[in-house]
Amino acid sequence: MAENRAVKKQMIREQENLYRMYHIDKLSLTDIAQHYGCSRQYVQLVFKELGIKRRSQTLALKNRPRQRRSKYAFTDKDDAYIEQHSERLTDSAIAQKLNKPIKSVIYRRLIVLGKKKIDRRNFSEAEDRYIVDNYRHKTDMEIARSLGRSLISVTHHRNRILQKPKRSIRIYSEDENEFIIKNFKNMTDGEMANALNRSKASVAIHRNEVLGLAKNKEI
Repeated sequence: MAENRAVKKQMIREQENLYRMYHIDKLSLTDIAQHYGCSRQYVQLVFKELGIKRRSQTLALKNRPRQRRSKYAFTDKDDAYIEQHSERLTDSAIAQKLNKPIKSVIYRRLIVLGKKKIDRRNFSEAEDRYIVDNYRHKTDMEIARSLGRSLISVTHHRNRILQKPKRSIRIYSEDENEFIIKNFKNMTDGEMANALNRSKASVAIHRNEVLGLAKNKEI
């Protein structure tokens, strides 16, 4: 406790230096904590008391130095691919093509390359026909994969633009009911949905409200 008070007094005396280290030199809270020999959380408390504003998360990510290169490091060729296809392909499709985690691709596109998905690719007449012909017996996820679209865009387009809500509910068979009853304790709703070719929401509602099988905790 005495050491913390001494550190706090030093940081208060060096308030201007503290501000410069954080906002001018772009050091992280962890770097500053190491400099003063205290924890990152303690630096946060002192910043709050001194009224030193924190950087936004976006700015903090942008200014964070690259300390290591991993197998997910992006090359100039990767960046060019993202810039060329960011409007036409989903982040998931780009990540699969580049063999990168989707979160890394999103970070690279937004923070490093500054490419925002503002312009939306319009659905073609052929895509509209495909959705209308298949939405009753295929999930939106299956349609999205077939069209190379995101799940959200397909669901929105089917509901709002094509006016094709999924009102006709496919009745659960006795075999499906038995499967859910047998497996709901050791499988997630998502896993059961994949096995039954159903949506996760459909399985969750049927399990809970129709079969009366409540999950005490999600596994």
